[in-house]
Amino acid sequence: MSGLSAARLTSRIVKAQSDGEVADIVKQHVGEFNEIHVSTALSKLAKLMARSGTRTLGKSQCDSVLLLLDERLRGFNMIRARQIANLLWSYAKLGYHGNHSIVRHLSDQVPTVTVDDFEPQHLANTLWAWATMRHLPSVDAFAALERRMLACVDDFIPRNIANTLWAWANMRHQPPADALAALERRMLACVDDFRPQNLSNTVWAWATMGHLPSARALAALERRMLACADDFIPQNIANTLWAWATMRHQPSTDAIAALERRMLACVDVFKPQNLANTVWAIAMLINSIEGDSITCRPTRRVMRLWGTTAIDQNVLDRLLHRLEHAAQLRSLEEQAFQQILQAHHLLGDRFKPSAALLDQAREAWAKQLASRSSSPQSSLEREVAACLDRLGITYDVEALTEDGMHRVDMLVRGRTDDGGERLLVIECDGPTHFLRSSDGTYRIDGSTYARNCDLRKLGLDVLCVTGHEWTSLTKEDERDAYLRRELQERDFKHSFKCDNVPVETALIEARRRVHRLCEVGGHAAEGGALTRPTPQASASASYVPPPPYIDYLSELRERGIIVEETNNAKKRRTE
Repeated sequence: MSGLSAARLTSRIVKAQSDGEVADIVKQHVGEFNEIHVSTALSKLAKLMARSGTRTLGKSQCDSVLLLLDERLRGFNMIRARQIANLLWSYAKLGYHGNHSIVRHLSDQVPTVTVDDFEPQHLANTLWAWATMRHLPSVDAFAALERRMLACVDDFIPRNIANTLWAWANMRHQPPADALAALERRMLACVDDFRPQNLSNTVWAWATMGHLPSARALAALERRMLACADDFIPQNIANTLWAWATMRHQPSTDAIAALERRMLACVDVFKPQNLANTVWAIAMLINSIEGDSITCRPTRRVMRLWGTTAIDQNVLDRLLHRLEHAAQLRSLEEQAFQQILQAHHLLGDRFKPSAALLDQAREAWAKQLASRSSSPQSSLEREVAACLDRLGITYDVEALTEDGMHRVDMLVRGRTDDGGERLLVIECDGPTHFLRSSDGTYRIDGSTYARNCDLRKLGLDVLCVTGHEWTSLTKEDERDAYLRRELQERDFKHSFKCDNVPVETALIEARRRVHRLCEVGGHAAEGGALTRPTPQASASASYVPPPPYIDYLSELRERGIIVEETNNAKKRRTE
């Protein structure tokens, strides 16, 4: 059959009942296809092949049909905006990768088409397709869609909002502040129409992008969540809790109770990563407090909200039981083991994995620490180190805490008024440690907050050098003055290079401190984490001794006891 009208050809494609029927139409009429026919055929194939009852083609047969459509598509000089969006959506559904030539061909046309022809659904579908295929579009393509979004944002429905934010987050794209603010305003106008998937994707995307929405926006989503909590699936629960923990949002007791009830109702169908994300988020939420002053003393609100009855112990027990089962099936990934150890570290007896699971978790955590120690320094770390050098302050790099939980960027050793030792941790925190609001203010995220509290519980002072503040200081003398002021505000009496300490005295102190470290289980595992971590009240034994203790540490290594040596120590030992 040939010579079908364009409308009749479209109708035949739309009415096809199987992918094999679509394939027959393509083989017979592909030479007559216009861009709408190609788009319709690909969309129909994507939908039919996703359902087992309508999928009849083998892989080679499917590939041959797709090749015919790809070749036909390349023959068109111009493709309109609507068809570009539909085609990219279809290719994403069909499993194409972002570096496929036809995906690049279509994406490169986005900045050149009439962008005003994109409707909200087309904008969201295009971004969703790029994210799903892991395609990184050009800056011009992003900018074109963002300009159009600002022009038609009042027509966005909840799914458009959620999919746009989800796509940006997955592509690690940082949209302009006015785009984020516009979507937040639109969300507030239609929040009562948000479904569970839209809710969880929105808060997950904000947290992943490092965006801090307004308190009003979070409260509105929380109210909507309460209205539809019974429809949450495990991934919705895990993503929502993870986002709250990352943003350090304090949900209401009603919100927590609603999610607890839903968790207990569907915990048996949680996937392993959802289990780990949920446990980690609960631990972080309990640890977190309101405000950005980094302190370990909970406020009254936190005590009321996160007291011993705030989180049902049965929830934690059920989650742990499912994690133990997943570990036995070997379905947990490295990140899940790391989250389990961190949750145990923060929750203590309320979350006690079995010895076997705890060993696996510690091994995964040790690998993470080892990976960090072998990573090159960031530009921020190098600049802060150079500043300390100019100030004549001695420090150690990538020091390991006694409990095996943290590697700190820099450790400075000072003195107390009575001649004792005082330790200051300097952490160089770039943008991944913060959330940024549309008005330009910053807030540390949940993981960073937990780290700082944990370090203070070990008796350590903590100085966070933030990337956004550091880059505002463009001259060396400004940066030197900044660090000097931070030390003075902490009344920190730092030690300088050499410090006139006799080598004999230092070696005696080294023996005393290393022996004490070994007595509390300080034999370091491969990768640097302690095999039997036991936190100590005194900070003076929290770290492996730096030079001039090298001779004694070498003696320990020869005896088979591995003790961590900092990068700075290695450097000075070889000088």
